[in-house]
Amino acid sequence: MVQKRTTIPADPLAEILAAWRLWLLGALAGAVLAWGVYQLFPPDYRARATVVVDANLEEAWQYFPERDLFNFLFRETDRMEALAWSDGVLNVVVEAVPAYSLHELRSRVLSLSHPSDGGWHFYAASPEPATAQALASSWAQAFVSTVQDATTASPELQAARARMSELLASSEPDQAAMAEVMAELLFLAEHTRGISMYTELYVSQAAELPLQRNVSVASYMLVGSFVGALAVPLYLLLIPARLRRAR
Repeated sequence: MVQKRTTIPADPLAEILAAWRLWLLGALAGAVLAWGVYQLFPPDYRARATVVVDANLEEAWQYFPERDLFNFLFRETDRMEALAWSDGVLNVVVEAVPAYSLHELRSRVLSLSHPSDGGWHFYAASPEPATAQALASSWAQAFVSTVQDATTASPELQAARARMSELLASSEPDQAAMAEVMAELLFLAEHTRGISMYTELYVSQAAELPLQRNVSVASYMLVGSFVGALAVPLYLLLIPARLRRAR
């Protein structure tokens, strides 16, 4: 009696690892294809304007411990960020560059990056480099003007500061009174509207703005090579070996 010879199926993992030449070929083909896509459909230009913001925390809140200073900074930053995206600021940008609406500016054209206290970067994207620069420049300048207009000196806050200075100037400060004034200062700092009068800011870059593509060609090629290399093991797994040999 003749016994049938059974074929042992090949190990898919071993087959994938053995096809390293196809991996390299797929990565190269993917990178070349991504480069071609980049040349045919280039991404938008992105311009960057910079505004320097100094909250002067040590001068504004000299009576408070360091942990409270960070809370004041975050609160002040939130207020200024809300102003940056406000209708009043963005309407100035729309008047400068009428090609975009408020919704387009907020959803896909403008972006903001800031370290709270330091350089705030205002980005604008557009297919035309001059338009991207005009958008970023007008946004940064409108932001600075609006924040300066919103800077206020709260009478209640100034009076509480004066009382705290008097208590500290005495030889034996009343701790209970200091705690009461401290609590009042904390409340007023949180609920006072407007930007602190101690905040200083100015536009450091508004002309000849740095300009680059929104996504670099290197990023395109990196993603393309990864996709091309990944397609090889998927092909080896999904297409049976006998079908590949038949082809």
